[in-house]
Amino acid sequence: MDPRRSWLGFLGSAGLGLNMLFVVLDPEPSRGLNSAARVAFWALHIYIPLALAQCCQLLLAQNWLKFRNVWVLTGAAGIAASAIFAPFALILDLTFAATGELSQNERISLAEVADEWFNLAPPVMLVWVGLNAARFLRLPDVVPPSSPSPLDGLAKPQFLQRIPPGRRGEVVAISAELHYLRVYTTEGDALILQGFGEAVAQLGPEKGLQIHRSHWIDPSFVQELTRDGSKMEVCLVNGVVLPVARSRQVAVASILEGNPNP
Repeated sequence: MDPRRSWLGFLGSAGLGLNMLFVVLDPEPSRGLNSAARVAFWALHIYIPLALAQCCQLLLAQNWLKFRNVWVLTGAAGIAASAIFAPFALILDLTFAATGELSQNERISLAEVADEWFNLAPPVMLVWVGLNAARFLRLPDVVPPSSPSPLDGLAKPQFLQRIPPGRRGEVVAISAELHYLRVYTTEGDALILQGFGEAVAQLGPEKGLQIHRSHWIDPSFVQELTRDGSKMEVCLVNGVVLPVARSRQVAVASILEGNPNP
């Protein structure tokens, strides 16, 4: 599954693959469990850290966005997730009684939690960074403001400086992809680390139209507005199709049908 198309779907598929791998390998923590318990044991050990890492990354991105280093941010999210998960991992070991290191009547000490975190942090961080790498390797580097651009001399949003020069152009649409931003221009598209709300503010209210909580468009690049029952979509000149939120359908239809594409 392409992580750039469905990130949550990609995480689910990756988690399933890891779960199957550990169930087949049956490492020591789950040794002695029957097949069903082994599947449950590793599913919890995989999906809980993935969910925690995603939440940590979203929270950190809100405060670390200005640093624009996705690798550091993602590694920190993995470490934070492992710290949160460490006591739960010990509880799972007690619940499944598979490790043999803790009796079910033994209390979990801070030293044991710290030791568990020390053991969890490297694999959780590496797996989380590895899963994100499929997207990060396509993220453009920050381009200095002095770099040449087809739009030099014209008023333009700051986030365009983060798009590779060859893909800069007029902004056709932008879409939020979790803590990333997909920018569609007349020269192509790019995925950058940028908040959607901040990008909309940089574009300005007079320029375009927010058709959904995650999508903004320039009406001059709309090719067609389609309806299918209660569903409404906008087809752009670059072939991209974006949904229109139900609460905005009347306003969007009024604006677009009054501004046909030349």
